[in-house]
Amino acid sequence: MSSADSLPPPLQTDSPELKAPPVVASGQSRVNIDSTPGLRSVPKTSISHPINISWIIPHEYCPLLSLCDLPDDIDLYDLTDAVLQSEYVPKLIMACQATPDRPLARPMGNLALSSCPGKKVRLTGPSRGRAAINRDLDLDFGRMRSLGITTLVCCLNDTELDFLGASWPKYCESATRNGMQVIRLPMIEGGCPNSIEEIDAVIQAVNVKIRQGENVLAHCRGGVGRAGVFACCWLLKNLYCLSGERSIRYVRTRRSPKAIETMRQAEFIIHYSQYISHTLEQRQQQQLYHLHYNDAQKDRQEQEQTINSNSNINMNNFDYPVNNHESSTAIATTWTPLELLNTDYTISVPSIIDIMFLEQSIRETDHRPYFPYYYHQPPQQSDKSV
Repeated sequence: MSSADSLPPPLQTDSPELKAPPVVASGQSRVNIDSTPGLRSVPKTSISHPINISWIIPHEYCPLLSLCDLPDDIDLYDLTDAVLQSEYVPKLIMACQATPDRPLARPMGNLALSSCPGKKVRLTGPSRGRAAINRDLDLDFGRMRSLGITTLVCCLNDTELDFLGASWPKYCESATRNGMQVIRLPMIEGGCPNSIEEIDAVIQAVNVKIRQGENVLAHCRGGVGRAGVFACCWLLKNLYCLSGERSIRYVRTRRSPKAIETMRQAEFIIHYSQYISHTLEQRQQQQLYHLHYNDAQKDRQEQEQTINSNSNINMNNFDYPVNNHESSTAIATTWTPLELLNTDYTISVPSIIDIMFLEQSIRETDHRPYFPYYYHQPPQQSDKSV
């Protein structure tokens, strides 16, 4: 799920009060961990439990994706299957080696997820079997910086940061001290961004950093819900996953089975997937327009060359396309709030089956044509080359 160095080391201690409880024989009562002195009273810290960082793309894929794109019929979730991985990864390597004239690209960076740095919760004692957490902002940021992370996407608002013991002034000061920039994308717990354009603008800024070889980390409180929404949309934007449901499957594989905690979050991801699909379709139409326009311009120039300069033919009477496509690519200056059907913010961790049904119902209610990639099916074993 995460890289080996992101796993917390075992707690080393010789204190007898922190040793595991004795094994009880069958039929005897179990040891109550919460009531056992010392077992859960010692909080998890940035030293005893370094902040867990999960990388969204396997590190070995980053050099390949820097040089070539994934084939049209597969995505990163397909490559979690060992059979498909053994078939397509060698083809990716061959595709990269087959383009020696392509300028050597800087190895791309990566996106990571984590819980909130500097988080402090349950300091008065364990609750429902969950230990106290007393993290340190500078130690957590220092660990992130040591892994090449230069930018943070903070999905928490000021109120929640205060509640977690990492107030925005302290958070911002510590991030600056550790040489990291911060992008704010606040969402309430169980929720999602207010609009498609809002998260798309943040993803574009993140892509600039990643293409420069820098690593970016997104976090919320636990790094699975709101940060998971951002990761899913980032995967869709870069065509690393080819549908909303598949992006959720993939993030649950890389981060946590509990990633994407509400149907509202899943619905937002599906709508963003549609947005990407429509954007690609419009881009394809514009490319066709450019081809038609350039051909028409070429024909017009050839016609002008064949006409005598003294001719009284008015070239302005020739019918050719008017270059008025700029308006269709203008960046929106206002963000329209996205109206979602699911209004429940309660943490429930929806099943993949429910998400699949939701995606299908949204497709059926939107009759606009889609780019073919949206109806992705796992590839079959074949000899198709990359």
